[in-house]
Amino acid sequence: QRQMCIRDRSMEIEVTDKELLKLTNGIIQGMSGSPILQNGKLIGAVTHVFVNDPMKGYAILMETMLYEMEN
Repeated sequence: QRQMCIRDRSMEIEVTDKELLKLTNGIIQGMSGSPILQNGKLIGAVTHVFVNDPMKGYAILMETMLYEMEN
């Protein structure tokens, strides 16, 4: 069985909600761990922001969290 690499199981995210951007200017310190919902389902969580672009960052997939928890 192939060992899962976290980098293989993460995603880049971008904040596009204009209201949220107006309030926060993007992903801000303290958002790590914030849930990411898609179509009403939990798909992952924010891990960190790109230093040079606060509208973008990384997230970890829920699938990866479950895999890591079981192994």
